[in-house]
Amino acid sequence: MEPRRSGFRRNGLKRVMGLTAVLALGSMGLSRVTAQDAPESPWKRLPDMAVPRWEAGTAVLDGKLYVFGGYKMPTQSCKRVDVFDPKDKSWRKLADLPSAISHMNVVLDGRTVWFAGGFKDGYKGYAIAEVWNYDFDRDTYTAAPSLPEPRAGGGLALVGRQLHFVGGLKKDRDTDAADHWVLDLDELSQGKGQWKSAAPMPEPRNQFSTVTFDGRIYVLGGMFHHDSGQDDQPRVDIYDPQTESWSRGADLPTGHSHAEGSTFVQGGRIFILGGMGRIGERRWIDDKILALSSNDQWKALGDLPMALSSPVAAVIDDQLYVGGGSPNGATPQPAMWVRPAP
Repeated sequence: MEPRRSGFRRNGLKRVMGLTAVLALGSMGLSRVTAQDAPESPWKRLPDMAVPRWEAGTAVLDGKLYVFGGYKMPTQSCKRVDVFDPKDKSWRKLADLPSAISHMNVVLDGRTVWFAGGFKDGYKGYAIAEVWNYDFDRDTYTAAPSLPEPRAGGGLALVGRQLHFVGGLKKDRDTDAADHWVLDLDELSQGKGQWKSAAPMPEPRNQFSTVTFDGRIYVLGGMFHHDSGQDDQPRVDIYDPQTESWSRGADLPTGHSHAEGSTFVQGGRIFILGGMGRIGERRWIDDKILALSSNDQWKALGDLPMALSSPVAAVIDDQLYVGGGSPNGATPQPAMWVRPAP
C-alpha cells in the first residue's frame, strides 16, 4: 500500500479511538438479537423478498421500493428486478436487467433510472462499461453511451442534467480509479451526448456510497482495493459542480463500505444503514443507522434488526424499510423489516 494511504489509516485510527463502545463495538458479533426475539424493538417483520439479494441497486418512485440486480445464491450477479409495494406489502417481478450486474449505483431521473458499470456474471466476474436507462412506466431499458473504461463499485450521481460517474475498480478488480466522467443528458437527448472528463477524485477508492445533497455530490466512505484485500475508509469527499472542485466532508465514525443500496437523502439528512465497518485491522458487518445532520456531524440513530452488509433501504411515508443484504458477507438473506423513520 502506498505511504500516502498508510498515513491516512493511522490518522483515521486516531480520530475514531475516542468513539463510544456502541459505535466501535456494537456490530462485532454476527449472532445479533433479531427483531422477532426482541419485543422492545421498533422493527416489524414484512414478507420476505422473492429472491434474497445483496449488493443490489435501489430506487424509490410512487411510494414503492425498486431493487435492481445484485448477488443471489450461489454468489452470482443476477438480472432480477423486483418492486415492493408497502400498501399491500407485496413483491412483484419486473423486466430483467439487460445484463446480470452487481456493484452499481442506481440514480433516479424523473420516471426513469440510470445505472452504469458494475460486476457482470459470477463472483469473480468482470467489470463492465455498460450504461442503461430504465423506464418505469414502460418497464423497458435503453442503452446509453458506455463509460470510457470498464468500472465496478463506482459512484453515480445526477446534478441538474449532468450525470456523473466517479471512482470504482478497474478491469483487474483491484486497482482503484480516480476518474470522474460527466454525461450531459440534454445533449444526449439531442443525439450528441458523450462522457467527458472532470476533476478526478482526490482519493481513489471503490464501494463507497454516493448521493446528491444540496446540489453537491457526496462520496461517503468506500475502500481501497478488492481482490487483494478490502481496506474500508471513513473519508468523505464532496464535489461542487459550480466550482468544479472537491472538498473534504466530515469523516464517518469508522472506516465504512458496502452500503450503496442503503444510503439515501431524507428530510435534509444523509442516511447510511448497515455495511462493513473497520477500525485498524478489526472489521465487522455493521448494524447501525447513521445520519449526517445539518451541523455536519454523524449521529447513530439506532440499530438494524440484524447486522447486514449491502442491504436495500429507504424511507417511504415516514416509515423506514430495510431488507436483503448479507449477515455474513457471503450469503444473502430474504427478510424485510419496517419501523417508524428516526
